[in-house]
Amino acid sequence: MPKKIILEIAERVEFLQREHSKSKGLLKKDRIKTLLYIKEGKFHFQSDIGKKLGRSEKTIRGWLQQYLNDGYLSLVEVKSGGNNTKTISEKAQFFIAEKVNNKNTTITSYVELQLLIEEELGEKVFYGALYSHCRRNYKTKLKVARKSHHKKDETDEELFKKL
Repeated sequence: MPKKIILEIAERVEFLQREHSKSKGLLKKDRIKTLLYIKEGKFHFQSDIGKKLGRSEKTIRGWLQQYLNDGYLSLVEVKSGGNNTKTISEKAQFFIAEKVNNKNTTITSYVELQLLIEEELGEKVFYGALYSHCRRNYKTKLKVARKSHHKKDETDEELFKKL
């Protein structure tokens, strides 16, 4: 048998309803809704709240534990977003912009641009970061033309051409 929720919610029902209606984001709304269900006495088990919200019982248990330990403000603060640190310095960004926007540039590939940054600025930039930065900011499509076949014989090609 599931364990009954024995938790006193300090916030008033009106406050929780107002916060729920003006909050943005499904995760934040579900966290406030969990507190509302408990405060109003609609559900007495974590599994029932989880089923109603489409969340696991473990998730609901974690939210209630967080509320119990750190309070309401900690519960409604959503900290998802990942690591968004910049990997390309501003100096390198200006260098890239200068090279990419120059019409007389001889750069034909991202690898060549990567090597130029390493030689001239002394900075190591990862290929994936450089590729996505150039595609996102400058809409570049640096490509190297390749031979159609590296073992092609020019004399054999003449046989197939029309005169």
